[in-house]
Amino acid sequence: MSAILEVRDVSKRFGGVEAVKNVSFEIARGGFVGLIGPNGAGKTTMVNLISKHQSLTGGAIYLDGEPIHPLPVFRVARDGISRTYQQNRLFLEDSVIDNIRTGMVWSGGTIRKELSYPGAHGPEDARLKALVDFFELAPYCNAMPSDLSHVLRRRAEIAQALALAPKLLLLDEPFAGFSREESEELLGLLRECRHGGLTILLIEHNMEVVMQACEHLYVMHHGALLAAGTPTEIKSNREVVSVYLGGEL
Repeated sequence: MSAILEVRDVSKRFGGVEAVKNVSFEIARGGFVGLIGPNGAGKTTMVNLISKHQSLTGGAIYLDGEPIHPLPVFRVARDGISRTYQQNRLFLEDSVIDNIRTGMVWSGGTIRKELSYPGAHGPEDARLKALVDFFELAPYCNAMPSDLSHVLRRRAEIAQALALAPKLLLLDEPFAGFSREESEELLGLLRECRHGGLTILLIEHNMEVVMQACEHLYVMHHGALLAAGTPTEIKSNREVVSVYLGGEL
């Protein structure tokens, strides 16, 4: 399976601090890949670099073989990368439906025929309805984000990210604060999107979710790539277990 994303010798410095150190990895098209590691390992910085919310100090990033690191953030989004954040960033002054509609503005009208997950095709109103129905947000369309539960805000944020019709979705700790049942429900929705052609890169501290969702994992530590492999391989990697949580994964 071809790589949709290639990260090559990527580095990021903040003054004298090297947050990411010569990291290289790739994500297969249609994959569900995890990026894990202790707090401060450089995971969110890596997502910021891929989505162009921060600029590289060194290295290169390619989407479908084309360099995206020189592009502005809106072009990276339009080319097919969307993301969520650790802290929910819905527009608090806008309704749920208007928040989701905002994602469509970033798409620039781009529609990718190879994608078939909810909201990827059709007129704007039909796409909005598909996303609202898929994430069970219909009763809350006119509500403000502050009136929603934590779980519903997360669903609305992911719906907003998918309104861009991305081919690669970067999720930064979407399961934080979820119960096991809530996690299983969201994971089921993400799997359906993956079956519709979406590629997913997941940052997550909930190891139960990570081991259940991802077929391949990358582990970062102190800004460097420590290990890569299947969940089974990572669970049996003594160095990973030693530096990450100090015990069994």
